[in-house]
Amino acid sequence: MRRHGEGQYIMDIKSVFKKAEDESEEIALRKERAEEIHEESIVIDGHEGTLFDLIREKRKFDEESSEGHSDLPRLRQGGVDCAIFTAFPYDRIWPIRGVKQGLEYIDKFEEIVKIPGARPVLQTSDIEEANKAGEVGIMLSFGGGEFIEGSIEALRMYYRLGVRMLTLTWNERNLLADGAGFSASRGGLTPLGFEVLEEAAKLGIIIDVSHLSEAGFWDVVDMAEAPFVASHSNCHALLPHPRNLTDGQLAAIGQSGGLVGISFNPEYLTGSDEPGTLSQVVDHILHAIEMAGEEHVGLGTDFDSFSGTGPEPLHHIGLLPLLTYELLERGLSGKVISGILGGNWLRVMRAVIG
Repeated sequence: MRRHGEGQYIMDIKSVFKKAEDESEEIALRKERAEEIHEESIVIDGHEGTLFDLIREKRKFDEESSEGHSDLPRLRQGGVDCAIFTAFPYDRIWPIRGVKQGLEYIDKFEEIVKIPGARPVLQTSDIEEANKAGEVGIMLSFGGGEFIEGSIEALRMYYRLGVRMLTLTWNERNLLADGAGFSASRGGLTPLGFEVLEEAAKLGIIIDVSHLSEAGFWDVVDMAEAPFVASHSNCHALLPHPRNLTDGQLAAIGQSGGLVGISFNPEYLTGSDEPGTLSQVVDHILHAIEMAGEEHVGLGTDFDSFSGTGPEPLHHIGLLPLLTYELLERGLSGKVISGILGGNWLRVMRAVIG
């Protein structure tokens, strides 16, 4: 399965595990097993903010940078087969001209997926083909209903142009629903929000409930016609942050057939600007598995959506195999780890986007 024509790619993964002078045989064997699991798995990161940096021309996608967390060389080093790049409405003062912004993001998406080594993801088979070819698939998500400006026709247009996931809100209120920052209002989905749910199911667009108010979350649970995801959310039981999911929400995602993507964002790990640790990330993964089930947990690193480094020592996406090692050290089987790395995302994608 793993990129037989891309020897350098596999060498890049192996370079993540540097041998220590005092390394025991047990640790060496665990590193070797972690490499095997990572190389044999299809790896999907369900949420990256990289497109925002690219549209502002802060750096180039095809050049490895010391800035930010993700680019094509580091995605390759990390063994990533698909990264979901989420467009963020950068002008949040009304009127935000959402369609204009959406088209600007789509234009940048079309530019980067033409770079050698990258591939657009419009259906699940594109990820599997990227895996075989040693490429990185890029799937486009829109991070807020603001982009459609109240128009179902705009949603249909975006689908034709490549959008395959939609986060209903950011933290604020929009025409679809209240966001997590408005939970005190106890407001959920609007009539337009319910209409968007129905149309997304018809088109094959994954609904993302990260950033949604709790009332809106339960509206989605009640009305969704297809599995939905919280692409980058953590566990409220471990850190009581408004963006983290309660045990009841995690269980509901599992029962729906959906998925929660665990975030590396320090705000949801430590509640501060401190980056936290990889061990804390795994704590959230294990709790989510306990509540939602092992087939309903994946990754949504949130890389390039926050400043500073990722959780110590996983500072950027190129070091992602370190997570595989940590999961193995914490006692998870290769099958469960492979699901977390990407297999669970694949299942949801097959059910929704085809």
